[in-house]
Amino acid sequence: MGLSQLEYLYGLDYKKFSLNDRKFKIEEKKLIIRYVRQSGVSTLIFDHLQNYKKDEYLYIDFNDIRIDTPQIMLQIDEFIKKKRVILLILENFDFKYQVPNCEEIIITTQEDKNITGFKKKDLFGLDFEEFLSFEKKFTAIEQAFNNFANNGTYPQIYTTSNPNRIKLLQQIITSTVDNKKELKILKILSKYQSTKVSLYKLFKELKEELKISKDIFYHYVKKLQDSRHIIMVEKFSKKNSVKKIYLIDFTIKNALSFEKDFIKRFENIVFLELYKRDYKLFYTDEIDIFLPNEKKGIFCIPFLPTNLLKTKIVKRKKYFKKLSIYKIEIITLGNEGNFTDDGILYDIIPFWNWANSLS
Repeated sequence: MGLSQLEYLYGLDYKKFSLNDRKFKIEEKKLIIRYVRQSGVSTLIFDHLQNYKKDEYLYIDFNDIRIDTPQIMLQIDEFIKKKRVILLILENFDFKYQVPNCEEIIITTQEDKNITGFKKKDLFGLDFEEFLSFEKKFTAIEQAFNNFANNGTYPQIYTTSNPNRIKLLQQIITSTVDNKKELKILKILSKYQSTKVSLYKLFKELKEELKISKDIFYHYVKKLQDSRHIIMVEKFSKKNSVKKIYLIDFTIKNALSFEKDFIKRFENIVFLELYKRDYKLFYTDEIDIFLPNEKKGIFCIPFLPTNLLKTKIVKRKKYFKKLSIYKIEIITLGNEGNFTDDGILYDIIPFWNWANSLS
């Protein structure tokens, strides 16, 4: 049975395919892609297959319920050798099995796995620069940002003709959680977007409307962290303090609730631009986002006039010096400028300029 399934999978052709440009490039011979659900990992792989002849690759998605995994894994090495397969794609691979032998291998997973000889890369939804390559219809950058802020980072949102994007976003979110209980917990966590909050407080709040034990609640919170639906950020130098909650897509709260708080959503937008670039991020009582390795503090203040921005931030300079911060970036939706005060550089910069300057 396994061999016939391998023959069938080997015969599939993924050559006719087009893709909006993404920053993520597959260049390694041996690669593990740890992806966020609905981030477009299969699309990237199908695009990569355009570089190979049809008989040079074997693509297997282990989420395909038709696949008999034990039988396939029993015969795959022999099959690869017989067909002279150059590239093996193992989507959603079960790591209880040994990785087959092949010249080039790409493994996709949501797990945090390391294998000797394999490079590991993370794949997320779109950052702002990638979004601009998907939505090229805007002439004004401010209009483009508004569209990004309202519709989020899932590539599917921008590659379908569905005019009801909030409905599509809801469908995407529900497809990425395993049951209604997990969705309910994600919903309550999303209410506290960009906010420091005690998980025990959330448990007590949820217990009033859902029959659930504390162990089950914490199990699902951990599950949502592992899948990176939520990212819980530590307070700097206070590991045991309450965490700050961010969402892997800043529109999740809007899709699950009628409550709106643009200031919190804006901070989540800024946070994700940094998180997707693998910066080490913390919060403090005085700073929205703190990057200790860069000795930099970031404030997310979209609307305040420049003179009030200066007053609000500079009065904290003693605190900045205590943390050895030499640069403060104030991310806005239009205001810009810079100045130095007591050895600290303050940069007031619109989000779109800031995001497109990140490395």
